[in-house]
Amino acid sequence: MPEPHPDTTVLVSPVYLAGEGSAEPALRPLLEAGFRQEDDALGNARLTSPTQRHRVDYMPRGLTQVQWRISEGPDRYTPPIWQAAFTDNTPPEVVAAFTTALAQDESPWPGGRRPRADDVLRPLAEAGWRRRENEWEIDFTSPDHLATVSYDTTPGHPLDSGYEPWLISGARNLGHGHDWYAAFTTHTPTRLVTAVATRLSSPEPVPRTTTETLHPEATVTHSAVRSSTPTDASRALAARSCTRATTGGSQPQPSPMPVHKANQAASARPRHRR
Repeated sequence: MPEPHPDTTVLVSPVYLAGEGSAEPALRPLLEAGFRQEDDALGNARLTSPTQRHRVDYMPRGLTQVQWRISEGPDRYTPPIWQAAFTDNTPPEVVAAFTTALAQDESPWPGGRRPRADDVLRPLAEAGWRRRENEWEIDFTSPDHLATVSYDTTPGHPLDSGYEPWLISGARNLGHGHDWYAAFTTHTPTRLVTAVATRLSSPEPVPRTTTETLHPEATVTHSAVRSSTPTDASRALAARSCTRATTGGSQPQPSPMPVHKANQAASARPRHRR
């Protein structure tokens, strides 16, 4: 059977090995929910929710390995209540699981104690991910050992909204530059982290060109598919990109309290826990 052309679109799984693709799946639910987009001259974007409480920074031309930063707070100048960060190489469908859940329910953080991890970890257990637990953390590793979801069980200070108990890694052990990380701070709503875990554990394939797939020998490749008709969201993004290229734009203001763990993990590849 002949090899597919490098530009052929195929369906691959698991999603955590799919590599980077178009950001449209992650941006579309936000734009459809009325998030307002501001672009800078470099190609980075900030999307702000209709309530002004939620901000999504998409930074393909950023200065760090964090490509997505999502947060909730009363305004852009106040330290956020919670933050989520995804590094480069994160499949956009993984980010889309988070942004879709956020767009569907933009309820403000209700307060309270640190959420239980059971709801987040249940989809992984049901999908056959292997659980390992010790006195300070719970790890779930995918059946192929190429993705991990870790939950730090050591108690953080209840008022420390920057503490990051959740760390997800994908495309592990495939060589430098292939892996990706996501981190979520203490008060990140459980339903949002659960949405990511559910997508990670799903065998549903995602479209990629054959040159975009990070590690073809580790993925299941399905039949080639036709390119879909551009959606309204993709047309809007393309129009914004054209406008940005000709007119420039304001630089989105960074969140005042950056997420560290995803950046540190990406910088320290491979990562070693305690």
